[in-house]
Amino acid sequence: MQAILTREALSFIPEPIRRKLHLEVGQVLDFDETTPFLKAVPCSANSSDEFDVWLKASIGLAKGNLTTDERMAETRGED
Repeated sequence: MQAILTREALSFIPEPIRRKLHLEVGQVLDFDETTPFLKAVPCSANSSDEFDVWLKASIGLAKGNLTTDERMAETRGED
């Protein structure tokens, strides 16, 4: 099972571990479900899936506190 690291998720990982594993926002971790303990390792292969690329680039970069209508207008452009 894989998960993409968010800024909030990184805050739960101790700093020495983040430094040792070079963990960053948007990085994908692979969780080993076969172990009786929590085991996650950074994925070495980058996904070429366009959605994954977009998601990694956009995590933590949302503009301010826009309403849903404002965000939709911003993404759709002019009428």
